[in-house]
Amino acid sequence: MPHLLFYGPPGTGKTSAALALVRELFGREEAKNRLLELNASDDRGIKVVRERIKQYTKTNIAKGKINPETGREMPTWKIVILDEADMMTQDAQSALRRIMEAFSRTTRFIIICNYVHRIIDPIFSRCSPHRFEPVARDAQEARIRHICDSEGLVVTSGAVDALLRISQGDLRRAVTLLQSAASIYDDNLHEDAILEVAGQPPARIVTDFLRACQASPSQASSEVDNVISQGWDVCLLLQE
Repeated sequence: MPHLLFYGPPGTGKTSAALALVRELFGREEAKNRLLELNASDDRGIKVVRERIKQYTKTNIAKGKINPETGREMPTWKIVILDEADMMTQDAQSALRRIMEAFSRTTRFIIICNYVHRIIDPIFSRCSPHRFEPVARDAQEARIRHICDSEGLVVTSGAVDALLRISQGDLRRAVTLLQSAASIYDDNLHEDAILEVAGQPPARIVTDFLRACQASPSQASSEVDNVISQGWDVCLLLQE
């Protein structure tokens, strides 16, 4: 397996895919010994990351071990997951590239980032890149409804539509908003509950704004002032 580069918008399953791959290779129990997860943007710096990787790779891996979950022989190397690599400086990324070279015999790296253009070419060229797209609307809706059923939450269609519209393919954000709304509104979730926890203007505000815009420029200007005076973000209003 080559080094891997997972990139794409937040909440699209990059880290989950990396962890699933590790479990597929080693099984749940052995994965605990074969995986090192690091946040590459951590303010501890690349020196600490380098030392942790050095210490991690010192342990020898026995050959011929079998994954009890798949029946296949396990690889003889370990895996390091480096999350938020795009937040590293170019100097830190250069140091990371040297680390990847030094430990490539015993370690495979999975580099995870949101913005691939921030990754330097020497790292990009050493990895097999895989782009993660925003979660499809149908898949996201199915997951949200599964969570609601599992947790005994009553959720309206309007609330689900609001979650999908606001999250824009970011499943993690949709689940976080759902969790926040459930903690405030108990088991009965409606559209306004989702809009409130997301900081989005309710449908009434949007409707009044559109009517004012259709009426006249002066009414539109007055309604903008009204929206601002109530503390709503006009940019969010325009997105609606």
